[in-house]
Amino acid sequence: MSRCNLQLNQHLQQEMAHRCQQLDTRILSWGLASPALRALVSLNINTVEDLLSYTRKELAGAHGMGDTGIQRIEAGLLALGITWDK
Repeated sequence: MSRCNLQLNQHLQQEMAHRCQQLDTRILSWGLASPALRALVSLNINTVEDLLSYTRKELAGAHGMGDTGIQRIEAGLLALGITWDK
């Protein structure tokens, strides 16, 4: 059983790495930590437009997204001239 879980975990890690590579380069430029990037990917957020469909509260509640991640996202959006109205 442990062996099966290890293989599954390895597969999930590879899938997560692949999905992270598909993130919008604007998001990647914000210097988010790996847990925050995984949180975005787990919510199927790939672009800035996808991100804007979530409120701060929803995003802050995602596993792996902390205060620093939210702050970096807000700063990144501001640099693009976008305010997060939600």
